[in-house]
Amino acid sequence: MVTIPKNRPGLGAEHPLCDKLQAVLILLFFVAWCVDTVSLFIFNYSTVVAGLFSSPLLLIPALFFISFGVYLITKSHNAIFGKLHDTPALITGGVYSWARHPMYLGILLFCLGFWFMSLSLLALVILIACFIFYDRMATYEEKDLVRLFGEEYSTYQNQVPKWLVGIWRR
Repeated sequence: MVTIPKNRPGLGAEHPLCDKLQAVLILLFFVAWCVDTVSLFIFNYSTVVAGLFSSPLLLIPALFFISFGVYLITKSHNAIFGKLHDTPALITGGVYSWARHPMYLGILLFCLGFWFMSLSLLALVILIACFIFYDRMATYEEKDLVRLFGEEYSTYQNQVPKWLVGIWRR
């Protein structure tokens, strides 16, 4: 979930370091990915293990994860910011019926798609750190959502997976 601007009511509190840490981790991921990928071509050395796999085969999962990540980000952003709510309302439809944190999941899948283009071990370590950060941030935000919505959010938690997309259950 994301923070709704303070001038209108919204869903729950955002982690206090959310924006800064997201920016730092995503930037760090892409810097590591770029440095590692470029160093392979310039210095013929990097932590990239792409040589073990055929590059055209890696484009299939890369494009899938990037596309699906952008889809989740767009749909979740539109669900939250597309309609102004006078009172806080729990959003459980659309992509929020697939995963409780589709925007965060979309960002992670987008980065995973880029990772598939290089298979950089350094970028993978940072991607894992990003997942741990997003998981802790989501847990923090869910505590406030339970406070705001009580049993309604607890039921939602039991019905919809936190990360793994549950579209097969519908």
